[in-house]
Amino acid sequence: MNTAIVNMPHTRPLIARHNHNGGHLPKKVAIVYSEAKRKYFYTEDEYWTVAGSDIEAKAFDPYFKKLGVKTCYVPGNSHMASRLRREKPDMVFNLVSTVKGYDYLGATVPSTLELLEIPYTGASILGFALGCNKYLTYALMSQHGIPVPPFQLMTSVHTPLDPTLKFPLILKLNEEHSNVEIKRESVVESEAALRKRLRYLMKTYDQDVLVSEFVDGREFAAFVFQSYNKKVYAIERVIHLPDNESGHEFLDYDLCWGENGYKPEYLNYKKYHDPLLDALVKKAFVVTKMEDYGKFDIRMDLFGKYYFIDANANCHFGPSTKDCELTMTMRDYGVPLKIMLKRLMQNTMREWGY
Repeated sequence: MNTAIVNMPHTRPLIARHNHNGGHLPKKVAIVYSEAKRKYFYTEDEYWTVAGSDIEAKAFDPYFKKLGVKTCYVPGNSHMASRLRREKPDMVFNLVSTVKGYDYLGATVPSTLELLEIPYTGASILGFALGCNKYLTYALMSQHGIPVPPFQLMTSVHTPLDPTLKFPLILKLNEEHSNVEIKRESVVESEAALRKRLRYLMKTYDQDVLVSEFVDGREFAAFVFQSYNKKVYAIERVIHLPDNESGHEFLDYDLCWGENGYKPEYLNYKKYHDPLLDALVKKAFVVTKMEDYGKFDIRMDLFGKYYFIDANANCHFGPSTKDCELTMTMRDYGVPLKIMLKRLMQNTMREWGY
């Protein structure tokens, strides 16, 4: 493609609009995945969310073979740049969620790929870094009219609680995804319980904690998948926590990663469509600087109002429909994994001027 447009993250949508050579697939892609070593992580729960990332990445291989695309697999570590120089891929599938146990260091992957000038999937440096700070994400969405629950950042165990916040409250690690430490004790009904949970989280993980009002009601996941256009694929999570005496139903760590995960008696899914929600999700996708695909977790209160409770650029993307909400949701909407991969590759190559 002949163009005078400088290839930069903010110009790629313009490049894509001017690119009439769409449809090309790369000859070779590199799958870059999280390097999972137990020593990088504070807890076993945290480590378990990325354990086996190499195996999951390599499970994509049959799908790429069907598309006639060669693959290589590269861990997202300090040797990544030299490996990519040797492999010389046409583009990279960025599946890295954490580097050395820190989510925000995952932004070093798109930054390295920008320096190497290799097309890649997912969020750019800014979008990835923003997604690793829940407080900033809440503030951004709130300022742009996207509803979020009332919230506060706790920077120490003794940070005074905003008196306008109403119990029950939920505590979340400010820099973590994958439902790490989202447990039943995360929802607190009193300041004493809040201080106890806050003390544990800060002592264990050494990071700030986001406190927000817990929204009782229904829970949804909304995925944005970007090809020529951005399209929303939403599902409702129908949750029944076992032996739940609190009455608060929500997707906790155990439902994602524990023995109860995806058991139909505890967690079911159904497709959900509301034009209002779709419009809010598309706006949030742009506001939070996501690219290609991303996920928003949403609650609806008893009066039918939506609240965005999390935003996840480069959300979990795996080949198994059993373990990956994105893949499962897209399949249920009639978009199988082979088509997803093909569209992602075409979109990425088009945006980089190929």
